[in-house]
Amino acid sequence: MAHTLVDGSLLTTAGQQLPFTEATRYGGGWTATNLTGAVPLAVLPTTLCIGEFFNNTNNTAQPVVFEIESLHAFRLLGTAAANALAIWACVTAPKAAPTNGAVVVGSLAGRAPYTTAAGSRVLVGNGTTVIASGWRPWGTSPMTIATEAALPGASWTADVNGKYLVPPGCSLAITVVGEGATGTANVGCTWYETPVSKLVVVA
Repeated sequence: MAHTLVDGSLLTTAGQQLPFTEATRYGGGWTATNLTGAVPLAVLPTTLCIGEFFNNTNNTAQPVVFEIESLHAFRLLGTAAANALAIWACVTAPKAAPTNGAVVVGSLAGRAPYTTAAGSRVLVGNGTTVIASGWRPWGTSPMTIATEAALPGASWTADVNGKYLVPPGCSLAITVVGEGATGTANVGCTWYETPVSKLVVVA
């Protein structure tokens, strides 16, 4: 893969480096999970999402685009029934910021973590309502959860690899869809931050 840095240089992987080594080495990679678990949907998603990740850099000196690397989910509370769960996501049009939950955002390269707040680069909403803008499932097949007790259980991830770009003032909305509306799930994502000037983004 190739990744453009702030100074305009183009980094590409070579030799024994893994695909995201150079992008991560630059330090702009982050990951976060929403705070509040919610019941998976048993219908196609429309306006309700479990976790909303809002790009809050639209009024900063250096706005960035979130290049989404992957989505993840965690079954926080199981039930006594088996269920097949899938991650769904979409990128919203420009919108108002959601009510923020104080979520810890972790670096992929050893930078200090931070907790989302009014002025942070990302705001994380829990159980928010968005305007549907092209929901689609991610992952090769649903995650099948075997019958289990009401305890924290399975987690899974879906690679996006930059197929979603979240411009400033827009959100990545993530939810979970299952065979039945049982148990609860938390959702999250991993992303790289690239200056808007380096990407052509129409929002």
